[in-house]
Amino acid sequence: MLLGHGPIDEAHEEFVEVVSALGDCTQHTALACLQAVESHLLAHFDVEKSWMKKTDFPAMDCHLDEHQKVIDAVQKVNELAAVGQVGLHDVKRLAKALTDWFPGHADYMDSALSAWVNKKTYGGAPVVLRRDLHAAMGHLDTEVQAG
Repeated sequence: MLLGHGPIDEAHEEFVEVVSALGDCTQHTALACLQAVESHLLAHFDVEKSWMKKTDFPAMDCHLDEHQKVIDAVQKVNELAAVGQVGLHDVKRLAKALTDWFPGHADYMDSALSAWVNKKTYGGAPVVLRRDLHAAMGHLDTEVQAG
């Protein structure tokens, strides 16, 4: 999920944390976890909106529309859960839906935003260095066997 723009990458890490907590919540922690997800999304999306406006991001309307749909869904479940109209199963379905939605959003929309912000701010595209963990582990296995 690393896109090469530190604040976006940090927001994505936090998203994964709060949505994972939502997916693992219990009947007793569900409302607090829902509120944490909603609070995170409002702050995360507000920051992205400010970057889009500041840099005249060309795909701003489409990106913001998608954010609004996610916020609407989270707020609706949060409201219904608060009055007992949805249960733990529905809360976990929301966590699963967010988990399924996020990689595509990050890969497509947020990567474009990251590239745009970096270009406008630094004059170039972001650079993300990745290590192939599987290949690195294979290399370590070879060294261990040889040693």
